[in-house]
Amino acid sequence: MPRHDRVSLSRSRPTGSWVLSFGLSALSALCLATAGPVLAGNQAWSGSGPRAKSIQAIVADPLNPSRIWAATLGAGVYRSLDGGATWAAYRDSLKNTFVRCLAVNPIHPDSLFCGTNDGIFLSTDGGVTWRENLATLWSVRSITMHPVRRSILYASTYGSGIYKSFNGGGSWGTINLGLVNTKVRDVAINPAHPETLFAATGTGGGVHFSFNGGGSWTQVADTTAGVGAVEQIRFDLLDPTRIYAAMLDRGVIRSTDGGVNWLRINRGLTSFRCRSLAVIDSLRYVGTDNAGIWFTTLSDTLWHQVNTGLTDPDVEGLLAAPANPSTAWAGTDWGGIYRTDDRGGNWRQLDGGLLNTSGFSLAVRPSSHELYAGMGFGDRFWRSGDQANTWIHAVGLFSHNSEHGVAADPVNSQTVYLAAYGQGVYRSDDNGLSWFNPDSVGHTLRNLFVRRLVAWPGQSGHLYVGSGGGVYETTDGGFTWRPDTLGMPPSFSVRALALVPGSPATLYAGSDSSGVYRSIDGGLSWVPRNSGLASLFLHDLLVDSVRSLMVYAATDSGVFRSGNNGDTWTPARNGLPKGEVRALVQDLAHPTAIFCAVFGAGVFESHDGAVSWTPVFNQAGLSNLNVRSLAVDGSLLTLYAGTDAGVSALSNYLNVTAVRESDSAPLAALGARPTPARSGTRVVYSLSRPGLVSIVLYNVLGQRVRTLLNRRMESPGPHSLPWDGRDQNGSTASSGVYFLRMESPDGIRGIKVVVVPE
Repeated sequence: MPRHDRVSLSRSRPTGSWVLSFGLSALSALCLATAGPVLAGNQAWSGSGPRAKSIQAIVADPLNPSRIWAATLGAGVYRSLDGGATWAAYRDSLKNTFVRCLAVNPIHPDSLFCGTNDGIFLSTDGGVTWRENLATLWSVRSITMHPVRRSILYASTYGSGIYKSFNGGGSWGTINLGLVNTKVRDVAINPAHPETLFAATGTGGGVHFSFNGGGSWTQVADTTAGVGAVEQIRFDLLDPTRIYAAMLDRGVIRSTDGGVNWLRINRGLTSFRCRSLAVIDSLRYVGTDNAGIWFTTLSDTLWHQVNTGLTDPDVEGLLAAPANPSTAWAGTDWGGIYRTDDRGGNWRQLDGGLLNTSGFSLAVRPSSHELYAGMGFGDRFWRSGDQANTWIHAVGLFSHNSEHGVAADPVNSQTVYLAAYGQGVYRSDDNGLSWFNPDSVGHTLRNLFVRRLVAWPGQSGHLYVGSGGGVYETTDGGFTWRPDTLGMPPSFSVRALALVPGSPATLYAGSDSSGVYRSIDGGLSWVPRNSGLASLFLHDLLVDSVRSLMVYAATDSGVFRSGNNGDTWTPARNGLPKGEVRALVQDLAHPTAIFCAVFGAGVFESHDGAVSWTPVFNQAGLSNLNVRSLAVDGSLLTLYAGTDAGVSALSNYLNVTAVRESDSAPLAALGARPTPARSGTRVVYSLSRPGLVSIVLYNVLGQRVRTLLNRRMESPGPHSLPWDGRDQNGSTASSGVYFLRMESPDGIRGIKVVVVPE
């Protein structure tokens, strides 16, 4: 986009026509004066938040303490080769990226196992590549290796009990005889007597033990340990008769006689919801899910809170370094990993790429300018009220699945909807702080692999969602859903969805293999509309807010456009690099501005109906060029991009009306003087050749206010016409921001016009 420093009227070459160009400083001042405070990047991309990662477990290489692995809930396994300073993600070969636990072979540390939500995976190259080792119906919560016979492994699952392997994971069998509860979170081996095992089971099961390598199990008779839900069990390596267990709702319990008798040791704790334990030397650490980290010494008489530097109080995993008892790591629910080198006195958050989040979906609430972000790879939902500068995360969203769709209720300012892939559609009635699944009883949403959400403008609770089995509709805010799949192929996986409100409504649905289907009866029936599409893999669909017959499609082969309701498609890739286009968005306040996201290349804009594209400002300022989603707040002139390194923001993107990019570019201009205007203004425009010219005034909602010109113009060159400050009905237009849109043989141009009180 060209930049100018002043308003000037200059003679063009070689035709001698006059062309009006608006200066950057003038329009920038106008935007700042009319759009409220600009907090995001002003004419440059800024921001990279939210920054988060849910870490379930941490393990270290016993032969090389600088090599560390982290199990993430949704993003696979991360590895650091420099003690946590930098991290790399390894998830491509994992069928399930929701990793709950890790186990490293202490003799051959390139061999390690990870337990996921549906099985066990093995890596023999230090965690870079993985292959499935055991498929399970339930999540694998722990993998424990025999301290002497490394080929013996135990795996606990949250529903199918305990598995055992005698051949290094080559084959597995269940060992559940005597288990009262098969929801098992942990198995611990007595280091002095490896055939003695302890198992942490769910509510009502408590602690179980086995003296024969898991051949049979017995529930601990002492009710202090035999009831309740147990999260983790740890032995004191210096004295294996001392055993510690973290209880989900009863704090910490301890046995000093090998597991026969147990005692609650909670003095000093303010939270009894304990998730993780680390026992090293004379120190005992416990991690809670709402009060951070606590430690006590060998006497176990008093717990001390050690949270300095810890910003996430939900601690899921702890690791203490045997070689250096002063060092420990804490894995948290959304804050990533923290490390201490002074026995918990101070914690520092580790980043180095670990905390990068992926913005799978974005939405803006126009009335409050709040930005909602559904993050991928388990990083859940976040909200920003200051143009992506700071973020608030959801505390009540129990799904860690990737969020492929987010929509704000058009009427209720506190209601937000979220499509959680594999879990269904969640709802929040407190602006994203807490969540519930309104369909949890009726289960009317039969396919839970949901992606795109679309809300009907002006109607509360009326939404469409695209799923792995077609389109579903709700009119009561997600409590009940109706499938709209007639005419769709079986298992039509919807990745893109667009709505034209009406009676009946027109809907477009795009899949990953069957292209575009259209419904003109509100979703009751569907027909394919793929003529001219070079790719049948759809990422996004957009209906032009001004011309409802114009539809844009984001595909693996670039952008396509249709001017006839999707009947035929033509390529719209001029200026775009090769690659898959992940997202499309239109500025409803300034409808000539359309943006697309090219994965790996950044964000591009078009002002001529997607005929041609140019990069949006400096792409290098983006937090990451892998852009997955877009959203725009037209009244604040702020564009948001969800990338693989968080969300970036750009303000004042319409500071320049692109008049002429080169001597070969068509001559066309549009301006208004004066602006801001009090009782009207004069519209100045220029043409390079005769043809039909339309100049229309819109408000910030994209509604037509008045048609100022719609006729054929025979004379090229400069022209002008007055606007008296009135709308189509003759009423005086209220003060505020308006948008002039000109269509001519030279293309589409648009500018802002501001009306101020007299």
